[in-house]
Amino acid sequence: QDGQLVDQIEGVPCVGGGLVLTEFLAGRYDVDVDAYSRDNELLYAGNFTVRVEGGVENDAGVVVLDRIGAEPPPDVGSVGLFWTFLYPATTAIESCAVAGVVDIDVLLTGPGGQEVTDTFNCAAAAGANFDDLDVGAWTLQINAFGRYHDQDIRLYADSLNIVVVADESTELGELALPRDESSFADVEAAWSFAASSCADAGLTELSVSVQRSGLDTAEAVRTVECSAASTLIPTFVPGSYTITVTGVGATADFLGAATADIAPDTATEVSVQLVPET
Repeated sequence: QDGQLVDQIEGVPCVGGGLVLTEFLAGRYDVDVDAYSRDNELLYAGNFTVRVEGGVENDAGVVVLDRIGAEPPPDVGSVGLFWTFLYPATTAIESCAVAGVVDIDVLLTGPGGQEVTDTFNCAAAAGANFDDLDVGAWTLQINAFGRYHDQDIRLYADSLNIVVVADESTELGELALPRDESSFADVEAAWSFAASSCADAGLTELSVSVQRSGLDTAEAVRTVECSAASTLIPTFVPGSYTITVTGVGATADFLGAATADIAPDTATEVSVQLVPET
């Protein structure tokens, strides 16, 4: 008061609710408030002026303290994940080539709408790690893209909610990405004979294989009744395929093959003519 120190209180616990000081003479007082860490580091400071009148409680209101020095870094954590693909049915596979995937897009949306994005080359990346994420609830969206006639096409996608914990790595492990069914295709293979029927050729069963261009092995091999004349085989990554039909007859082996461009969200009909092997 009037430039003279009339009271000093130290070590008051920061528990909220404020502080009541009593037995002050009426008059005008300047008050300084300092806030310290456990390590006695000055973190915040503020001041106010209050007029004390006798016989009543004089409320100084809410006192706003200003940060001293730089703001402390936010609490952050990290997230790690890797991916597999549900192809051709419900089995998770790791091969990007077989799954038809070229790029992986990852989008993380966090507290307050923050967004973290990255794109990974599927063949070159075994997974992904994201560091320095704010603590709290995040949403993870992951999309896997292939190519069809030089156009990007989303083949697999998934999203999930995750929680980032301070100073810890949230390991999501293997994410088996479901197919985007609208991007896949079916193959309907039909067969015919140049001059004879199944019965005339002595054929009862045929083997139908479907092999994608660029892969060493067939993606699907099916044994079918020759008399059925055709068979529908799902589900394939769009692209170029060779469909081969073979059969062992009573007097000769029969073979036929045809290539086809399999477009997304279609059932592509492929006709194969079987001829005797010489």
